[in-house]
Amino acid sequence: MVSKHLQTVPSINMSGCCVYGCTNRYSTGGLKFYRIPRGPRPFQSNRRRLWLQAIKRVDWNEDIIKNARVCSAHFISGEASLDSSSPDFVPSVFMYTKQSQNPNAKMDRYHRKRRRADTAANQRVTSETPEQECSMDHCPAEEDIPVPKREYDDLNLRYSQLQEEYVNLRQEFDTLRAENVKLKEELQKSTFSYTTVKCNIGQLNFLTGLTSVVFEWLITKMMGSVERIHNKLTVEDHLLIILMKLRLGLCNTDLAYRFQVSKTTISNILRSWVPAMALVLKPLIKWPMSDDAVSVSLFSRLVSTAAPGATSRSSRMSSSVNTDNRATKRHN
Repeated sequence: MVSKHLQTVPSINMSGCCVYGCTNRYSTGGLKFYRIPRGPRPFQSNRRRLWLQAIKRVDWNEDIIKNARVCSAHFISGEASLDSSSPDFVPSVFMYTKQSQNPNAKMDRYHRKRRRADTAANQRVTSETPEQECSMDHCPAEEDIPVPKREYDDLNLRYSQLQEEYVNLRQEFDTLRAENVKLKEELQKSTFSYTTVKCNIGQLNFLTGLTSVVFEWLITKMMGSVERIHNKLTVEDHLLIILMKLRLGLCNTDLAYRFQVSKTTISNILRSWVPAMALVLKPLIKWPMSDDAVSVSLFSRLVSTAAPGATSRSSRMSSSVNTDNRATKRHN
């Protein structure tokens, strides 16, 4: 019977053995540490139940059990066994249980029982298989030779251990992969780039003055005339830097912090892309053909802005300016 003090112990050693009163840690040499058995099969469920009954801890939950370990000092032979008839199928060496004077006697009885079973199995196989002379015409194939029961049990035990280790490693791998994917998503969200901006139409319009359609069209126009300065940044990121610089007047240090690159990279992008954009977009600029039209339109706009009631007067002045210009041209 476990004492009341043992059942209400609040702390469990997660850096070593979880058994009450055991101070063995992972750094202790010459010891093995075993997980609490788990699995959907009846054999695994029964083994897990027996282990928990033997450890006798009621102050933990599934999360604690998942990370708990039992050291090999709590097994008579120093190793856990998957043989249900072995004394080490369940940990049994504890400071809070009464131990027999010779705990190895259990192991001796177990080994004697195994030897008797192996001998009986070999005798049964020998009596059932008639002796035949091995000749060139008839020699038993390798797969026909019976395997001793003890060797078969050892192989089966090893197979079960490897299968359990594989399941545990597979679960750890899936957990680490899920954490890796989650960290990548968080890193991508925290990085300022065109990928994170294009989803917000208002933000893209504020930063560049363009819609996503015009932005994509501008990318296609610039694609053959520019090059990527930094491999970490996409072509869209390069154009976004240029447009943010031109529209918002951000300093190079601000842009470097936003895109997580150096100020030198920002300077190289501006030095390379701005002249190329000027050449590509120059045909899109439409200038007025007549200087007179520009001067008259500008003069009328200034007058109407300064004196709202002077519209008729500004039109008369505009006509007189046009008359003077025509007279000057005829005189010349």
